[in-house]
Amino acid sequence: MKVTSFEQLLKTVRGKPKRTVALAMAHDPDALAAVAHANKEGIADAVLVGPRRKIVECSEKHEIDISAFDIMNANTEIQAVSRSIQLVREQLADSLMKGACSSATLLRGVLDKERGVRAGRLLSHVAVFEVPRYPKLLIMSDGGMNILPDMDAKLSIIENAVQAAHRLGVRNPKVALLAALEKVNYSAMPCTVDAAVISKMYQRGQIKDAIIDGPLALDNAVSHRACEVKGIVSEVGGDADILIVPNIETGNVLYKALAYLGDARVAGIILGAKVPIILTSRADTQEAKFYSIAFGMQISGKS
Repeated sequence: MKVTSFEQLLKTVRGKPKRTVALAMAHDPDALAAVAHANKEGIADAVLVGPRRKIVECSEKHEIDISAFDIMNANTEIQAVSRSIQLVREQLADSLMKGACSSATLLRGVLDKERGVRAGRLLSHVAVFEVPRYPKLLIMSDGGMNILPDMDAKLSIIENAVQAAHRLGVRNPKVALLAALEKVNYSAMPCTVDAAVISKMYQRGQIKDAIIDGPLALDNAVSHRACEVKGIVSEVGGDADILIVPNIETGNVLYKALAYLGDARVAGIILGAKVPIILTSRADTQEAKFYSIAFGMQISGKS
């Protein structure tokens, strides 16, 4: 079934066996409340990893019921990340979530060659939005991980985003390679060249299980009218499922513009490791972290 809203996402995840989140440094009130909400909704279990006293104090201060969860004591951030990853390695957890630890510490643990959960693929951040004026969920990548991806990195970012779309029931997602305009400008905007090359690779069958076009400006990607006005004929234009941004600045601004000004619901995870990593911004709401858990459970579960 194609998932077109967060309510459908929740309904789909509720129908699956409940899976487990390892929450590293669990004394973050929004993350703790999000896993408690997910448990109450029948979406996920959790193991709370971090300083036991701080976790209990946080739950009491913010009136969060954590009675359903096991607590694994870890006195330091590095220790909490290491123990959370070990839970994943021992298949006692199906995904990893950032609590009150730094993203850098978490990702160093994930990428550790001996004790991490690398999968031999590029890690990339995948966000999914429910935008009030768009008729379906909209995936965007990469606004939180890769700063200035080259051609090979963009191909991996597309692969991860397409995987996410498939898990949301979109069989051949329409992928828009974003730029400031829809024409190639090889001297001033190298990203337009990358987009044109990747589009040609798709046309010649080198990329499968998705429909790809670019460069496309944002309006071309999501508005049929914009395509008509500009005379753009595109399989993707006006109906994109996935937006691939040229760099992290573009992705960061688009993410925050949709969340803060566009009244969009948002979820975000990192793909490319052995399990989904639920890594949200420090300023993301409890709701965003809750939906990110649901998104991670959908990705980690079997089809």
